[in-house]
Amino acid sequence: MPKILNVIPNDDYTLHVCLDNMHKIIYDMKPRLKAIRFSNLADFDKFKSVKIENGNTLVWDDLCQITIDEIINNIER
Repeated sequence: MPKILNVIPNDDYTLHVCLDNMHKIIYDMKPRLKAIRFSNLADFDKFKSVKIENGNTLVWDDLCQITIDEIINNIER
């Protein structure tokens, strides 16, 4: 699995994710904000606080996390 090099939270609740295999993903989090797991990220300041952990997981403090595997699986659906 590729490693996450950089993530940029955008004003429209998308994430611009740059991977070590030179691929870039624009991942739309808006539909995920309806799930209890991600509902706290509806607060835009919390959404913008995303960080990379271990090169394979995006984390928002202790609010929630999502792995690159999960992102890729959701895109492939």
